[in-house]
Amino acid sequence: MLFNLIKQMPESAKLQQLAELKNEYDDLAEPEQFGVVITRLQERLNAILFKLLFNEHVENIKPDIVSVTAACEEVQKSQNFATLLEVTLLIGNFMNAGSRNAGAFGFDISFLCKLKDTKSADQKTTLLHFIAESCENEYPDVLKFPDELVHVEKASRVSAETLQKNLAQMKKQLTDLDKEIDNFPPSTNENDKFVEKMTISFQSKAQEQYTKLCMMHDHMESLFKELSVYFVFDPKKVTVEEFFNDLNNFRNMFVVSWSAIIEKHVPKILYI
Repeated sequence: MLFNLIKQMPESAKLQQLAELKNEYDDLAEPEQFGVVITRLQERLNAILFKLLFNEHVENIKPDIVSVTAACEEVQKSQNFATLLEVTLLIGNFMNAGSRNAGAFGFDISFLCKLKDTKSADQKTTLLHFIAESCENEYPDVLKFPDELVHVEKASRVSAETLQKNLAQMKKQLTDLDKEIDNFPPSTNENDKFVEKMTISFQSKAQEQYTKLCMMHDHMESLFKELSVYFVFDPKKVTVEEFFNDLNNFRNMFVVSWSAIIEKHVPKILYI
């Protein structure tokens, strides 16, 4: 109903003209009476709609922040994933021995998704298969790393830019509401509870929730910057979405490759 009211609202100039007809209230049509009686109608409708949708906005923003925060913590705390990176670097340096790429101290995290592109002579096995099998034989705990990065998939679908825009929009709406309440003219109608309802039941609580969201968002950004230092990439060039998308793709590829290794080791049973 509010969406439709706002959509069908007359222009400000028309509402001002209606306000001048206040003394002719009884002669006006019902929609015009509505426009005459309700002061600052456009501002009221926008504020009420913001109030009704506020919790929905919070629930759209908060889970994304939580997912990225949890994913950052999981990646940094996973010793098994760190060991996998060491094994990958060791095998890569062994393969590149004697070349200009030999003796590398590290590699770009996006390189993980390219491991499947290096194949054996018969094209049936990839470098990722070999790494998975090496881990199974020498470092079996490494195979647990996919279960330690459970929030990476959700984080790969989060746009940091959209998060920032949503928080900025929420801040603007709260600022507009504060100004509206401060500048709202005293009502001559005792039944007009707009300022009272907005102030007591919404304004302070909304500001408190927004502040908490900002603190959570700042913490998320801080953790992502720590990851950028740990993995040596520029957080201004590699977005949250891109980084975790690469990790999620690699995680899925590793699980598939490991499953193929297991299947190869399981003897086939013939049913007669």
